[in-house]
Amino acid sequence: MQNQVYEQENEISLVDLFLMIKKYFLFLVIFTLLAGGIAAIYVYNIAPKTYQSDVQIVVTGQHQAVKDFLMSDIVIQETIKSLNLDIDPMTVKEGFTITFNTSSKIIDISLKLDYKNYSRMILNAMMIESLEIIENNPAYVSFEGVISYPSYASLEERIAPNYFLVIFIGMLLGGIVSLGYVFVKEMMFPRYATKEALEKSLECDCLGLIPLYEEIGGQKNA
Repeated sequence: MQNQVYEQENEISLVDLFLMIKKYFLFLVIFTLLAGGIAAIYVYNIAPKTYQSDVQIVVTGQHQAVKDFLMSDIVIQETIKSLNLDIDPMTVKEGFTITFNTSSKIIDISLKLDYKNYSRMILNAMMIESLEIIENNPAYVSFEGVISYPSYASLEERIAPNYFLVIFIGMLLGGIVSLGYVFVKEMMFPRYATKEALEKSLECDCLGLIPLYEEIGGQKNA
């Protein structure tokens, strides 16, 4: 018998929740869409964006030595100098990802930067500058004929942020916040549609109802 009472109360609470959502449905939808709109404005116009470009080079051995050479200060600094860019060399170095398999002649190079059109431009310039350094600097003569660039760097791709994900999260948070506001409002200031609902909540009998009047056009209406 007690379990049946609990099941009935749970069923009523779900019905009340549904009615509450139905009552404030328009508010919930507008608030959720507003939150999604704010998220869209942020992600499109304010959030920093990261761009990536990739290139493959061919080496004849010395994979780790080639990687260290391409990541060296002299290559990065000369590359930035040749392009006359106002960017910190350390930022460029931290954006590099160089991977290779010693059983292959291919080395994959990726560059991620928070500057549009910089990644591809720097990778292409790095190819030219590295070959010039090898040719003109005796300290790097051992790399002569070791590195070759069969193609230019790929077109840049925006890899962050994910527009759809940010807008979805914004709308989700908007829906949760608006629903929480409605729930708290209803719990703190409950309204009872019927005498039976009031009696059930207070667990006592209601002696009578006091009608509410509002004045419209000089006349009182119940």
